Amino acid sequence: MRAALLLIMLGACARRGASLVAPLPLERFSVAPMMDYTDRHFRYLLRLLSREAVLYTEMVTAATLVDGAGAPRHGDGARWLGYDDDAGRTVLQLGGADPAQLGAAARLAAPRGYAGVNLNCGCPSDRVAGQGCFGAALMRDAALVADCVDALAEHAPVSVKCRVGVCDTVSDMVDDDEALYAGLANFVSTVAARGTCAHFVVHARVAVLSGLSPDKNRKVPPLKPRLVARLADEFPELTVVSNGEVASYESARDRSEGNVAGVMAGRDVCKRPWYYANVDSALFGADADPAASRRDVLLGAYAAYAAAFEADHARADWSPRRALLKPALGLFHGSPGAGRFKREVDALAKGGDAGVREILERAAALVPDDVLDAPPVLDVARRTAR
Repeated sequence: MRAALLLIMLGACARRGASLVAPLPLERFSVAPMMDYTDRHFRYLLRLLSREAVLYTEMVTAATLVDGAGAPRHGDGARWLGYDDDAGRTVLQLGGADPAQLGAAARLAAPRGYAGVNLNCGCPSDRVAGQGCFGAALMRDAALVADCVDALAEHAPVSVKCRVGVCDTVSDMVDDDEALYAGLANFVSTVAARGTCAHFVVHARVAVLSGLSPDKNRKVPPLKPRLVARLADEFPELTVVSNGEVASYESARDRSEGNVAGVMAGRDVCKRPWYYANVDSALFGADADPAASRRDVLLGAYAAYAAAFEADHARADWSPRRALLKPALGLFHGSPGAGRFKREVDALAKGGDAGVREILERAAALVPDDVLDAPPVLDVARRTAR
């Protein structure tokens, strides 16, 4: 069956006069697309901590960017598509279920130079999948997903983010892992057979389309990473990345065994980004990590970026100040001075005319010097380069 899939993929490429799927970046470690978190500012901060991690944008719906006829709704879409990543390892996640509209959105984004486009087939939010339009609900129509992927692939390398399965309510969850895996394998093989997508990021939980909030959808359905590992083993011609409850280097290493290409982390990176300042050496085998200290990151590169962005985009009736400050709030998580730093940022942001750079400098003055100047620390025994 797996050999047959590879032959089908090769045949599809030959009929298109194309080579096999364009490569996406090596994804040993990536940061998940998260609404209200992985905006361009947070991704800029993360890129200061890692040159190798693949960073995903927040989901952008195709309908936000283009209308039903494919015409741009907001010019070049810079508000949603603008980003800063000289490492070339940022992936745009799009949401939608209309192949033509998705293709037009990908065409609009193409000049931005994203490393790839990811199709959202995993979001269980009522605003998305619960309305039957896109997100996790798309897993019920693999042929439509394949059509969407074909349209996207005209403009960029494509990956798909999905769950191990989908159901309507908690009471409908399947206890039979064999049946669950069969559905996942059928979805993946149907999409991959077109030859335009060979990269799947799989959240190791079922998506419940109604009755659970997005937060509960990350907690109530049981985690089933073995199904993702089995998919990677049985489809070695595909790139399979495991997502869901990756919250340490140890869990990243454990989930990357066998043919699993890598892991995608989410909320934990938002909670404590400095912990992941070792990811290049820990998971990619780099000789060194890019961030020397939090003083260097926060008061150096990030403060300069934030100040320039604020100067370029602030208006008389609006300021990006809050959005620029938010990524820095978790930088001292678990360290002395973390609470004082966050409270001072909040007070100064509310209180007056201080710019982003001044706010960061004044708040960081409340953090002990030994915390500001300490390099990221990683036990050498935890290195998992391969």
